[in-house]
Amino acid sequence: MQQSTGHSEASDAELKRLRARVQELEANVADYEALLEELPDLFERKFQQRLEPLLERYRLLAQAQDLHSPQAPLQKAALRWSWPRVRRISFNNQDSEQNAA
Repeated sequence: MQQSTGHSEASDAELKRLRARVQELEANVADYEALLEELPDLFERKFQQRLEPLLERYRLLAQAQDLHSPQAPLQKAALRWSWPRVRRISFNNQDSEQNAA
């Protein structure tokens, strides 16, 4: 009977160890599931972080293009208006020719 008791105790110890391992693995699975739920937000944040410099560069290029386009007379007029002793800013050849004259 001692053999069966010894065997039973070993089985009980093994069973407890396996149950503890199952709980540990279930906790890991829960952690992974939580990470998977966060994944779309993480990708979106990363994408936004990489997109921001490109959007800023695009905005600056669009601004520069607006300043150089003939469709921005108010901006040009505002830049042409000058204070005493302040050099006038020109954007095209006509402006620079008028300044020289």
